[in-house]
Amino acid sequence: MSNRLSSTAAASVRTSATKLPARPPGEESSLRLGPRHTRIDDPRAEGGEEPSQSTKIALIINDDFSMYHFRGELIRSLVARGYDVSVIVPSGEYGEKLAGLGARCHCVEMYRFSSPLKDLRLLFDFYRLFRRERFDLVHNMTIKPNIYGTIAARAAGIRNAVCLVSGLGLVFSDARGLRVRALRFVSSWLYWGALKLARRTWFQNPDDRDRFVDLGLIAPEKAVVIRSGGVNLEEFSANSVSDVSLQELRDEIGVPGEARCVVMVTARLVWSKGVREFFEAARLLEARLPGWTFVMLCPRDEASWESVPEEYVANHRPGNLVLIDSFRKDVKRFVALADVVALPSFYPEGVPRTLLEALAMSKPIVTTDHPGCREAVDDGENGFLVPTRDEGTLADRIEELADSETLRGKFGAASRQKCENEFSSEIVVNRIIKEIYSL
Repeated sequence: MSNRLSSTAAASVRTSATKLPARPPGEESSLRLGPRHTRIDDPRAEGGEEPSQSTKIALIINDDFSMYHFRGELIRSLVARGYDVSVIVPSGEYGEKLAGLGARCHCVEMYRFSSPLKDLRLLFDFYRLFRRERFDLVHNMTIKPNIYGTIAARAAGIRNAVCLVSGLGLVFSDARGLRVRALRFVSSWLYWGALKLARRTWFQNPDDRDRFVDLGLIAPEKAVVIRSGGVNLEEFSANSVSDVSLQELRDEIGVPGEARCVVMVTARLVWSKGVREFFEAARLLEARLPGWTFVMLCPRDEASWESVPEEYVANHRPGNLVLIDSFRKDVKRFVALADVVALPSFYPEGVPRTLLEALAMSKPIVTTDHPGCREAVDDGENGFLVPTRDEGTLADRIEELADSETLRGKFGAASRQKCENEFSSEIVVNRIIKEIYSL
């Protein structure tokens, strides 16, 4: 996610899951923690209360935003089935919303980058929490929970740990350099050890599963492919954003009311998301598609070593391209604005959330024939697949859709149908519970 999201990881594991107001040093909080909010150092942890008879499930991810937006449907479904659900995330503004879904919230600091000392602390914090809560099942998501959460679970006597590999990330990309190779070696060794302890691992596309199997990081029988985390078909539809809201967005970002839009949305403004390719495709089409505007919603990520410099944007942004480089909560409005959704990514994706939402909202898609991205498109049916790092083909395919409203409508309808058949949250969540959790 963006750097703004990872910055939420500054809270200590000893705080409650809800952000508490600032108070003078040494003064105790006057707020009471409800039944869905606990501290890791709560004295009740030593056995003062009767344990719940429900199966206790813990979901762990490295930011509260992702837990709420991308795993909310899973949480709702588990709670509705009577399971005692906990979420383990860094503290942030979504703690209350997660509690509102019926989950118990526990906050654990998770440092985004590599740091042996902080990673050891994370391992200890997970172990301490697991010993206290005695979960029946631990579901780890993202690389650090996958590794340290799985090891800590086994050390704490929890044998039922499962993992989610939602994209391989830059560590397993084709990026070169001593730093990347060193991280790849260490990550592979740690993954090998952790996944031997995990009962099952969920991959979001078959390419990632095959890569881990080929590298010897996981036994084939432990690997399950469930494409994406699903999308709520009622929350995301062709009519889920009003015309008034769309006009307000146009006015805010400076897009004329009559302009057609090609929209690209990614979590971070980094090269591997296809930023240069989108810039160049927009430039190639500036004269050929005079009534069209290209819109990019890509928050800056200055901490990333592949962050796109401001100088590049200033010197290369074409006149028909609007760039929003700050974090936004109204991503759905940007997808709704699109006549065509484009994602020229060559990042090792799971299944990009933007493409799932585009499917649900009946959008034609142009994306790369690349692991994760290709899962969302049947080439020539609901969109086009293009080679990575190929701005010329990207521009040609966008132009083909721009020139035919009929084709856009046909592809859009096929996108919605594909989403209903393959990516609805109901289908995906049921598979997770049955095939990953064995419940």
